Amino acid sequence: MLEPLPTPAPPANESNPQAIAVLGGQAGGSDLHLLDISDEYLRFWGGRRDQWLGAAPRIVERDMENRRLLRKLGQALSKGELCDGYSLSGLDRHSRARCPRAPATLIEWRVTAMNMPGYASRVLVLVQRDISKRVEKEAELERLATTDMLTGLYNRARFDVLLKKEISRLNRYIRPFSLIMLDIDYFKAINDSHGHDMGDQVLASIGEQLKSNLRKADYCARWGGEEFMVLAPETSLEQAIALAEKIRCCIRETHFPQVGRVSVSLGVIEARLSEHQQSVMKRADNALYRAKEQGRDRVCY
Repeated sequence: MLEPLPTPAPPANESNPQAIAVLGGQAGGSDLHLLDISDEYLRFWGGRRDQWLGAAPRIVERDMENRRLLRKLGQALSKGELCDGYSLSGLDRHSRARCPRAPATLIEWRVTAMNMPGYASRVLVLVQRDISKRVEKEAELERLATTDMLTGLYNRARFDVLLKKEISRLNRYIRPFSLIMLDIDYFKAINDSHGHDMGDQVLASIGEQLKSNLRKADYCARWGGEEFMVLAPETSLEQAIALAEKIRCCIRETHFPQVGRVSVSLGVIEARLSEHQQSVMKRADNALYRAKEQGRDRVCY
């Protein structure tokens, strides 16, 4: 009898062990079955070793997709179409954890054809690994790299990328978009009178106001200091002006603890065909400057 497969050491920077299974089949490819499994395979899918050996392998959780994969691999194996090193891989959302109510996990799997000592013919080796924590960590790193930590909005670098994409979409598909540049009026006086901690609270509160008043399709970023940017896809100048006025009124009607009322000035533009990013930003900045010059607490375009 073959010795149970050892669980190999995980790759560098990967803490989760791998589930290993050896798959074999007969002519016709209709009965691809398990020849050997590692202990980790049992932890992935449950059951006992004697129940799995000789049974159909479990590559993915969904029965229909699992049968399709087994049929494809079994037929290719029986026809001798799988040379050493051939591999098939994918991702699977796996909910059959040891605790049925546990959150779904993301499983990375790969099936590789090879010749292994102890087996009469070429076999398929299935490797499965839970990569949920790695994916979560990567998502968190991405969030940190693209988010302003004080307000939770996008940072300037991320907004630059989104703006470039929207300009490209405008020029390729003739899809309109507008830009709103917002600046807090007399913000230096707030810092001077109430301290920078209170100024940070005002910035964070205005960030929340923006998130709650924008549409799902809109992008908002802290541009720097007390300036914010709103990118509104599929939005004409008239629609963007109405959105900017809504934002101005909501902030004007908000009571900020210890500070009282705060106003903002906003500049609005609609992007033009074949316009460069620098031109878009310059026009938005000019519109904001006019709002400041005309008395603040207003929208100019």
